[in-house]
Amino acid sequence: MKIAITGGTGFVGRHLARALAAAGHDVVLVARGGDRRDETIRTSPRVTFFGVDLSDPGPLSEVFAHCAGINREIGAQTFRSVHVQGTANVLKGARSAGVRRFLLFSFLRARPNCGSPYHETKWAAEELVRQAGMDYTILKAGMIYGRGDHMLDHLSHSLFTLPLFATVGFREQPLRPVAVEDVVDILLAALVEGRLSCRTVFVLGPETLLLSEAVRRVATARS
Repeated sequence: MKIAITGGTGFVGRHLARALAAAGHDVVLVARGGDRRDETIRTSPRVTFFGVDLSDPGPLSEVFAHCAGINREIGAQTFRSVHVQGTANVLKGARSAGVRRFLLFSFLRARPNCGSPYHETKWAAEELVRQAGMDYTILKAGMIYGRGDHMLDHLSHSLFTLPLFATVGFREQPLRPVAVEDVVDILLAALVEGRLSCRTVFVLGPETLLLSEAVRRVATARS
């Protein structure tokens, strides 16, 4: 099977690409290529990289995973331009190319009218997919961890450079982090096996913990 992934050089995208290629599928990465943390994904076997933005979704495939997104706005890269207009562009290209299945990787707390442009635009993207008239799956994940992620990288750097990682003065919120390998398993089930058709799925880890506990575990693993 030939599967295209927008945001394919990002954290979740490249883990998904490797799993698909290892299972014998041909993968098309559609990305601006701004994430340079793992350059090898672009030249991996069975993987083809196309450096385009979301105004040009590039060569499409029979199945499409839309994993592109930003967590902060920089210049023309706004939440609305990437999450909403970008999704609309990709859906338009997918429909015209006859893509038969579309997967959107969203965010756990995406919702309307909440005052957060990030959450509201993620929700707007979900609504575009639900109304597109295609077979779809929407995955809403929270904090994802694994090799090459932002959370573990940042915590490890902080613990290495600062002997004391302080959370004094911060009100900690409970987290349910999920391993990227578990997220990829769900993505594979939806993309390859055709499961979770026309469903919105919440993805959470098995354990609830505070940030301070996550910090302690990372510190223990590093010691």
